[in-house]
Amino acid sequence: MQYLNDGVFIFDKDRKIVLFNPACEQIVGFSAEEITKNESNCFDIFQCHSSDGECMAICPGLDLFKEKRTKIAREYLIKTKEGKQKRVVTNYSIIKDDNNRIEYVVGVMHDITEEKMFNEELVRSKTLSTLGQYSNELAHEIKNPLNAISIQMSLLEREIGKHDLSTGEELADVVRVVKEEISRLNKLAKDCLSFSKSGDLERTEEDIRQIIEELLSLVTPHADLNGVNIYLSMSGSCPQVFVDRDKLKQAFLNLILNAIEAMAGGGKIAINVSKKDNYLNISIKDTGPGIPDEQHDKIFDLFYSTKSGGTGVGLAITKNIIHAHGGNIRFEKLVEGAEFIIELPLS
Repeated sequence: MQYLNDGVFIFDKDRKIVLFNPACEQIVGFSAEEITKNESNCFDIFQCHSSDGECMAICPGLDLFKEKRTKIAREYLIKTKEGKQKRVVTNYSIIKDDNNRIEYVVGVMHDITEEKMFNEELVRSKTLSTLGQYSNELAHEIKNPLNAISIQMSLLEREIGKHDLSTGEELADVVRVVKEEISRLNKLAKDCLSFSKSGDLERTEEDIRQIIEELLSLVTPHADLNGVNIYLSMSGSCPQVFVDRDKLKQAFLNLILNAIEAMAGGGKIAINVSKKDNYLNISIKDTGPGIPDEQHDKIFDLFYSTKSGGTGVGLAITKNIIHAHGGNIRFEKLVEGAEFIIELPLS
């Protein structure tokens, strides 16, 4: 049991843990010594709960003491000592004493957190790929009718202006609203086309510092108008990377513009580039209000937006570009502001 990859723990009918192997210690962060010293029960240690956050009403292991079954398996969420959430599958079975009475229950716990995340990411990537294909076709299909409608609205607007109609002002307002909606749909169609092509790369050997400096020369005037200062720092010398220069600029630009818009009263954006193992790390950190907890799992979703007039395509494009480079992008919650970390492979 000392060398098993799966966690093994044993508890009695009062849920008191009497055995806790090293793999269990690794999964939840508690040591066997802590558990024995405090006479902890399994609920205090694992805090088992369902995916919706509700505590499990019936402990699967305790159910075995009722002798309905000799073994049972469950998938659920637990909390570690640090408060992190992990998804596990636990197989429970019984240990009987010499009088054939159930004395203990053994739990064999397998951590499937990374496996689950990988599967979810795979499904999400396939979905985005399919959406990219359809969005390309859809955008082309709707652009021509939208342009025709826009032309007709302009003609109607001109005709209304020629005649002194009692309802002229009211009709003009109707035309204005329709034209605004057409403009919004045109922007969505343009964003869909951008998303569908975001994974098509034309790579060359590039200096990442030069790419970011060129981008900052364009965006700094806009940042200055909004009271936002942008700082760039490099940790050591960074080798050249094999990337699509324009696509990478677009990915960085989406993150920087989002940060500027989030800091309506001004603030700071710190961009740091460093080399770690075989990856180039680009951190973009702001001092804005941060991102609410309920939005953390949705911010990279296609068409998800909390901004007025936003299409919810920008961050999805950014993620698609980074993934197409074989990299990764993640979000870190800070005490003040937010941080996006991009990892680009050097090879």
